[in-house]
Amino acid sequence: MNLFIKKPKKPLKGRIRPVSDKSITQRLILFSLLTDDECIFEKISLATDPLSTLEAAKKLGLNVRLEADTLITKGPGFYNLQEPNQPICCGNSGTLMRFLMGLLAPSEIFTVLSGDDSLSERPMERIAKPLRMMGANIYQRVNGKAPMAIVGSQLKGIDYVLPIASAQLKSAIILAALHSEGVSNITEKIPSRDHTERILKAMGAKLTLNDANIEVQPQEKLHGLQVRVGGDFSAAAFFIGAVLLVEGSEIIIEEVNLNPTRTGLLRVLKRMGAKLEIEENASVEPFGDLMVKSQELEKTEVSPLEIPSLIDEIPLLAVLAAASKSETIIKGVKELKVKESDRLEGIIKLLSLLGRHSFTDGDDLYISGQEGVFNGGIYDPQKDHRLTMAAAIAALNAPQGIIIKDAECVKVSQPNFYSELEKIGVLIEEA
Repeated sequence: MNLFIKKPKKPLKGRIRPVSDKSITQRLILFSLLTDDECIFEKISLATDPLSTLEAAKKLGLNVRLEADTLITKGPGFYNLQEPNQPICCGNSGTLMRFLMGLLAPSEIFTVLSGDDSLSERPMERIAKPLRMMGANIYQRVNGKAPMAIVGSQLKGIDYVLPIASAQLKSAIILAALHSEGVSNITEKIPSRDHTERILKAMGAKLTLNDANIEVQPQEKLHGLQVRVGGDFSAAAFFIGAVLLVEGSEIIIEEVNLNPTRTGLLRVLKRMGAKLEIEENASVEPFGDLMVKSQELEKTEVSPLEIPSLIDEIPLLAVLAAASKSETIIKGVKELKVKESDRLEGIIKLLSLLGRHSFTDGDDLYISGQEGVFNGGIYDPQKDHRLTMAAAIAALNAPQGIIIKDAECVKVSQPNFYSELEKIGVLIEEA
């Protein structure tokens, strides 16, 4: 389905609650396999990736009851994982496949992991390499990509320095280390998302965090957890962007996850002059309400150290930078080339459509900002959900509008993305 979106005639107003965080939902589902206690997860994400995770966990022995958006689970415990009689399909979810590699490597079962065409082209060797150093038996295609077979085996602890800032790589090693012989130490050169550490510690895992080092001690049993999942910050980010682009707009975004390892975009936007008010609540994962008002933005420079905390928001940040004053530089963006699509190429094509110049130099992205409206036209995001949403937000500053191809791909992460945009005043038509 193609959609047509253009600049609204009136300011955007209202209150929204973004979809619940899908990456936290996925972690909660998978980690509940490691306990035989009951777990209760309220306000879970029902996007495609979490639903793929739920189906995978069921094949491994998770008993579930889903009541609206509340999930009640009863896991088998790690040592009673069920061996599936067919491959586990991870769909489009790199998080699911990479986490399962770590979770299943020290198990006593044989598993085959597969995915869709996009996931089958994403790099998995970076996960397999340290797991093999721990003694894992992981078999992949010659090019190091999925599908793959995992023959569970006894692992040993590891001292490992992460070569890249990756919460998925870190989490896979942590999950493997929980059921390995001996203590493991994982060192991050650049901090990445810490959802895994927060949730596992809340379940009783023996994780010691000291600056850039994570010490993991083996753990036979974890206990159950009751958690309310906050709104996905990456989902909220696009509505923040919408307000910043449409003059006179003001909205309140409720119950947003405010984990500081995820909210790098807020810090960058404040530096660019955005007007943001935050009311935060404490929990396993901090969350709260955001009040956002429209505002012209200044140029900025984003350092490689900031990238892990805003990696998913770079397509949106690029659009906002294109409407700001002067040149913005986003450094260390090479990881965008191996997402659901080559996002770096997709960003440059989108900015060109908008009438803005951008280019890469090494691992850095340069964007020539310019005040005023964008050009419009037809954009093909290659079924990448974040590029699709970035294009939808860009259209709000394009009087002639933008036709977005295969726009329904946003269901991977935000099934209600378009309805929420309409709720605050955006007009959307089928094209």
